[in-house]
Amino acid sequence: THTHTHNKQHGFDPTDEIKKKTKSKQTSQKEKSQNMITKANNLFQRVPTLGALFCEVLTFQSLATMLNVCMVTKLKDDVVNDGDRAAWNGKFYAYVNGISGLFQFVVLPLFLKKVEPKWIWRLMPIIPMGCSLFQCLQVDPSLSILAFSFLAAKIMDYSLRNVVNEMVYVPLDFESRYVGKEVIGVFANRFGKSGMSLLLSGLTYTFGNFGIQDLSRLTAMVSLSWFASTVRLSNLIPKREEAEAAVEKRKAAEAAAEEEENKKHK
Repeated sequence: THTHTHNKQHGFDPTDEIKKKTKSKQTSQKEKSQNMITKANNLFQRVPTLGALFCEVLTFQSLATMLNVCMVTKLKDDVVNDGDRAAWNGKFYAYVNGISGLFQFVVLPLFLKKVEPKWIWRLMPIIPMGCSLFQCLQVDPSLSILAFSFLAAKIMDYSLRNVVNEMVYVPLDFESRYVGKEVIGVFANRFGKSGMSLLLSGLTYTFGNFGIQDLSRLTAMVSLSWFASTVRLSNLIPKREEAEAAVEKRKAAEAAAEEEENKKHK
């Protein structure tokens, strides 16, 4: 245009400014990602428990994605009508929410009083892993088997995982809790879901469409990875008495620091 040409002739090109802003934004995002990776690496070296928790979250989210893909694929084949499929999905998640609520508010409080958190981590994957292994042995797994596998994983997630996951952070110092939740929330949760979806897309593009049995075999492999990560994590987390002692020690140190600070201001 005439205006753009005129501006360019007088040493001002608006497109240069836009390019600079875009480049600056991209550089800023790249630096932010690099800082987060460095921060995560330093944190995991200092607190190995959070590194193990990162792996647990990553493998579980990958497993949940695989189980969901298996169930949805089979559901599309077995229930052709969209309305019937939506009703089936609604009923499925109603069961998930109902049973999870029962476990969380009735079973879990009694369970936590008698069982150490490290044993909960070790026992939690057994049912979903058993279902996944049984599922992969079937030539053509039924929708009921696939749905039960996903149901077991979701119930464990809502009723147990979220609770014992938070318990891992309790004995840690403020910086470890804050940075750990940030790193695990940003990378492990998102990458576990989107990374597995991208991997499946890449495998499908390379080898063609996967059947339910092939997907089930992949699911069984991921479930074994989740089990291995929970065992590793359970070996690193402290016993209940040790965690409570660490919390008391931290509170005493914080109180002493606060008292020292108050004395300086007097």
